Amino acid sequence: MVSDIKNMLLLVMRNIFNISVLYPRIASLLRLKKANIRINKAIRHGDLTLSFGPSSLNFMMIDTCNSQCIMCGKDYKTNGSGDSLSFEDIKKIYSHLNMRQVVDLIYGGGGEPFLNKDLADIAAYTHKNYPVVQHTVITNFLEWKPTVVKCLIDSRVHFLVSVNAAKKDTFQNISGVNFFERVISNISKLVKLRHEMKASIGISLSMVLMKQNIGELCDFIKLAEQLGVDEVKTLYVRIYPESYRKKRNRDIFINPEDSLFFHQGECDRLIQEAKQLAKQIGISFCHEPLFYCSQTITRNCNEPWKSLFINFNGDVYPCPASEILFKPKIDSGQYNSGNILKQHVEKFWNNSFWQALRKTNIQENREDIIPECLCCGNSINWWGSRSEKAHVLDWKEAEESDLRI
Repeated sequence: MVSDIKNMLLLVMRNIFNISVLYPRIASLLRLKKANIRINKAIRHGDLTLSFGPSSLNFMMIDTCNSQCIMCGKDYKTNGSGDSLSFEDIKKIYSHLNMRQVVDLIYGGGGEPFLNKDLADIAAYTHKNYPVVQHTVITNFLEWKPTVVKCLIDSRVHFLVSVNAAKKDTFQNISGVNFFERVISNISKLVKLRHEMKASIGISLSMVLMKQNIGELCDFIKLAEQLGVDEVKTLYVRIYPESYRKKRNRDIFINPEDSLFFHQGECDRLIQEAKQLAKQIGISFCHEPLFYCSQTITRNCNEPWKSLFINFNGDVYPCPASEILFKPKIDSGQYNSGNILKQHVEKFWNNSFWQALRKTNIQENREDIIPECLCCGNSINWWGSRSEKAHVLDWKEAEESDLRI
């Protein structure tokens, strides 16, 4: 929120006479503020049935990928179905939502969005019809498609590029492909194109921090500055259960000891060095809590009041990584989460499943109903960074639960 306001103020200063740019940005910020007030009020009052709909959407664009990142929870490259959300699917989804309440949406999740042939048309349609909505594509940027990239920039889509390394060998070990120079070249071309088109879009690089790459964090900050991007975003790697970590035809795997939970001192030192460097060279740098200042708080997840993660077939999930953790029970019908392609959001948003999610995450009178919420990969925000189970995930209790709701 603070970062959004800072970026908005910079945008105002740069485009004081450009009303066509300013209006949707200001309107978006106001919509975000209104949504946050609405959500926080509902949580504070213990509302399980909501009078408002979701404000954040995450589209799983396609069930295939062109890399095999060791930290990914599915092998989309060799085990993906190739299913995707089409342009017509997206239009139907929008018709089943109150888009006046939607603040942001992400083209990501699942595999690589640039492999979806309708990505450009979807972005253009979204911008034309819902210009206040902020949209972002999360990509590994192995693909350079000039027409698509220009359309995304024209549609004011922000870019978050998953690079995860500052060196060629590390990039190949993590991603499973030998295209580091290609990705860096594509980012450079994107930054240049943004300048040529005088576009007000954000370009960020992301790095999932693990034993394999933490030593390159300062170099990654320098790389971001050299490329001319705006921000570096980092997360600690979450180690999925072993069955989710397998990648066909790969002989390099991630293991629990690769979590920075087991390298806390080194991690804290390197993040602090990177933070100081980023400040010196003017790159925004986001990171999760350092280990030495870990704190435990009451679980404060607001996803069940806010988000829809939308699968290729329209099935909906409630939060990041739930497309993996919740998938077996949603596929089998144990959890009636809804299908946004087949139903208006009002048909499922307040059903027993969503009310149970909210009951599990409410601040007062909480009941631990949904076992998946109790082994969440986002739990670092309440268990603290020093909790091993927040880094090395154990989903046994959730997997063995026979809850039907």
